[in-house]
Amino acid sequence: MSKIWTRNNQQIKEECLSMTPIISIILTSYNKPNTIGKAIESVLDQTYQNWELFIMDDNSNEETVKIIKQYINKPRIYYFNSNIQDSERYKTTRYATLINEAIPKTRGKYLTYLTDDNSFLPSRFKSMLKVLNQNPSIEIVYSQQLVKTINEYGIVEQEKVRKTYGVLKNPVGWVDHCSIMHTRYLAERIFNEFGSYWNDDQAYWYNGDAAFWSRLTKYKPFHPIPEILDIAIKDDKSFQRLYTHLPKCIPNGTLVRGPSSETYIIENQVRRKISKEVFTKLKYDPSMVVKIPDPFLYKYKEGTPVDSQVFINFLLFPNQRLVKAHNNPAVYYLQNKYKHLIKNEKTFSDFNFSWDKIISTHEHLLAQLPDGLPIEELSESTPILPDGTLFKHENYYISLKNCLHPIEKQVAMKLKLPVTNPVKMDHSLLSKFKTGEPFEWEILF
Repeated sequence: MSKIWTRNNQQIKEECLSMTPIISIILTSYNKPNTIGKAIESVLDQTYQNWELFIMDDNSNEETVKIIKQYINKPRIYYFNSNIQDSERYKTTRYATLINEAIPKTRGKYLTYLTDDNSFLPSRFKSMLKVLNQNPSIEIVYSQQLVKTINEYGIVEQEKVRKTYGVLKNPVGWVDHCSIMHTRYLAERIFNEFGSYWNDDQAYWYNGDAAFWSRLTKYKPFHPIPEILDIAIKDDKSFQRLYTHLPKCIPNGTLVRGPSSETYIIENQVRRKISKEVFTKLKYDPSMVVKIPDPFLYKYKEGTPVDSQVFINFLLFPNQRLVKAHNNPAVYYLQNKYKHLIKNEKTFSDFNFSWDKIISTHEHLLAQLPDGLPIEELSESTPILPDGTLFKHENYYISLKNCLHPIEKQVAMKLKLPVTNPVKMDHSLLSKFKTGEPFEWEILF
C-alpha cells in the first residue's frame, strides 16, 4: 500500500512527542464522494479530542480522493491509498485487508472503526471511554446505531435503530463494526494467535465484521452502551444493498452494472461490456440491469465487447436474443452460438417471448450461425428449452444449457427475472430435464 503522509517527518515526530493518542480510528473508504466528508467531519467534531485518524482508501475515484485531500493536512489525520487494481479487488475482503494494514501504523490504546458511509455522533468517544476507563475488565464496548436507508434520489425511505442487547458473547448479525471500540491488547492477542487481525478471506465480503467478532469474543464479550452513537447510511450503492440476494454465481445472460456507468452481459461466465449505442439496438431494457458490487463484477474476466462489430460478425452476437432476417417471418432464438428456430406462435406464447424484442438483420449475417434444435411448444416432447427462461412448478427454476436450475424467489427478483409471470411447468416436464446446481444467496458466517 502506498502512503501519503500529510506532514514531514519532523512535524510527525513533534506530534508524537506532544501527545500520544488514546483512540485510533481506522476509516475505510471506496468511492463514496457524497458521504466521505461527513464521516471525516464526525471525527473532527468529537468532544474528546485525543485521537488519530487513518483514512485507508481503496483506490477510489478522483471525485472521492479530491474530497479526502481537503482534510489530510489537518493534525493527526493520515491518508493511505492501496492503489489496488480492479482485477485484483475481489481476491480479499477489501475493508478487512485495509484494516489489517492500518492497525500496525496506529498508536492508540483503543481501536475503533469507521466507514465512508457512516458518521459518529459527537459524544461517541467520550461515552465509550467512560465505560472502558471505569471498568478495566471490559475490553469491548458497542452502542446503538441509527440506520438510514436512502433511495437513488437522496430521500430517506426508512430509519431503524440497531439496538443493544446486553452483554453479547455472540454478536454476529447484531452489531456493526462502526459501533464498537476495543483495546489494542485484544488486537495483539488475536494477531499472535491467528497471524492477522481481521480475517480478510474473500468469503467474508458481506460480513467481514462477523468473522472478526468470532475472534474477539474468544477472549472477551461485547458490553453495551444503550445509546445511539453512530449513523449508518445505506444508499443504492451500499455494498450490503447491492449484495443482498445476489447468488454466488450470476447466470449467463444477466445484464449487470457495478457502481460505475458501464453495463455488461454475463456470457459463458465472462463479462462483456455493452456500448450504449448497441445496448439500444439490441433492444435491451434498462430496467433489467442488475446492480452488483465491484468485487463481484471484477471476479468475471472481461471478454470481447458487445459493440458495433456484432452486426458484422454474428459469431460475436450476444446470446439470448430474438432475431430474424429482413423480409423473412422466421424468428430464431440465439443461445450457445446457435440459432434455434421458434416453431410457431404457440411456442412464442408458451415461453413468454416478446414480439417487440425481435431484432431484424441481414440474411447473410444470420447464416453465419449454425442451426440448432428448434424450440417447440411446451410439452413432454419439447426438445430444448430457451436459456434464461424462468419456470415455476411449486418452486422456481431457470433454464440454462437445457438444465433446470432451482432458484430462490428473492434471488430471481434480484436478477430481474419475471417472478410474477413465469412459464408454468407441470411435473412431467420438470422430470424430463436434468436439474442443475441451484442459484442461492449464500451468507457465510
